[in-house]
Amino acid sequence: MAKQMSHEPDSIPAIMTNRSAAPVGRRGPGANGEAEKPMIPRRCSVQEFSFAAHVDGQENQSFIEEVAAPVVILVHGEKHNMMRLKSKLLSLNNDKATKTKIFSPANTEELRIPFKVDKTARVVGQLAQLPPPKSSDPEEERLITGVLVQNDFKMSLMAPEDLREYAGLNTTTIMCKQKITLSAAGIDLIKWALEGTFGAIEEIKPQKKPSSNGATQVNGNGVSHEEEIADEEIEYSPHAVAYLVMGCVIVRYQNNGQVEVEWEGNMLNDGIADAVLAVLFTAESSPAAVKQSSKSHQHHHHQGERNLHSNVTPEERFSRLCMFLEAQFGPLVTPLAKPKTLPKPPKPALDGDGIKNEPEEEADEDDVEDQEAEEIERLHSIGIPVPGVQIKVDKQVVKVWLETLEVECASNVLRERVKAVVERAVETVAPLWGKGKN
Repeated sequence: MAKQMSHEPDSIPAIMTNRSAAPVGRRGPGANGEAEKPMIPRRCSVQEFSFAAHVDGQENQSFIEEVAAPVVILVHGEKHNMMRLKSKLLSLNNDKATKTKIFSPANTEELRIPFKVDKTARVVGQLAQLPPPKSSDPEEERLITGVLVQNDFKMSLMAPEDLREYAGLNTTTIMCKQKITLSAAGIDLIKWALEGTFGAIEEIKPQKKPSSNGATQVNGNGVSHEEEIADEEIEYSPHAVAYLVMGCVIVRYQNNGQVEVEWEGNMLNDGIADAVLAVLFTAESSPAAVKQSSKSHQHHHHQGERNLHSNVTPEERFSRLCMFLEAQFGPLVTPLAKPKTLPKPPKPALDGDGIKNEPEEEADEDDVEDQEAEEIERLHSIGIPVPGVQIKVDKQVVKVWLETLEVECASNVLRERVKAVVERAVETVAPLWGKGKN
């Protein structure tokens, strides 16, 4: 009845709920020979108000315009009406510089829309104390390594050591141990093999059991017991020898041939530990790993062959350095033919007598070549075969000058990385240059 009255007719058919009730109003003509139904004349004005919980098309359009939505997906509606709304929204793109994307997918139809949102993280703790980059170029990238923590849509970047203070998280250090038994290789051969691979190694004293002075402790049940020693405080034999390799891996050797390798678990230390174990197994299978007899013998030991680890020439040291760099940065490691020449200091404007000096003329190519030849000769005299090496990593070019080990690169991150590798390489292959050094 309400639907009929919304069209404001002159009269509407009455709905009789009581058949015995007297007919009201006049009767209208029947349909299909049926009895005429009483008609009720309309004596009121009609106004329509929307009380629906959902907005209509006009309100949807206004909301989309107000929020400036870049993407609109039409769902949960009658297909024909959604297509009409889609056409209406697309027609509004004519006056827009940035077009709104309108989608009306069918049921179960997958729709992929890329979203790019810039996220900002607050740097706290030790990382916040790092000095800003020296370069004034705002486009220069700066790499910061840390742990990214998100809490209630807020992100913070911090060092692992600051997790407890700033994030309330505990950190755990994993100590890795590997035990092997060597039946042939002795401590002298092991030390020689480790020094030949990793350079100088540090000898450390074995840990001693802390003295408890005979004290006893009482547990919760009143029973006394001796103080327990943690795993990290295990007493090693006084005859054990321990070496620290690359500052992170400890190698302990017992007289019975048992070797224990211990290190703090992380990506870098795990790789060094694998290399240490490989060196130990290589030393065990080496022909030199033979127990020598103390009795006299008839044969002679010939010393004609040169020890590969003594009296190394500068060319051999340079070759080892290149092999080290190629293992780290790839095969694009080439020597530099031209040295790094320093510019001459400018002359003062006035000489000693107060007379104005004439401006210097630019050096011609012959003078530059003479300076380069003198510099190369000087480098050769101190045992440096080439002025430096050039390393190419993707689009970055790095130059390393061998005399001072100075590293030049446009990227600060790559420069520091190469500098650290070169310093480690120099420690591994022994001091590069200098007379009389082995």
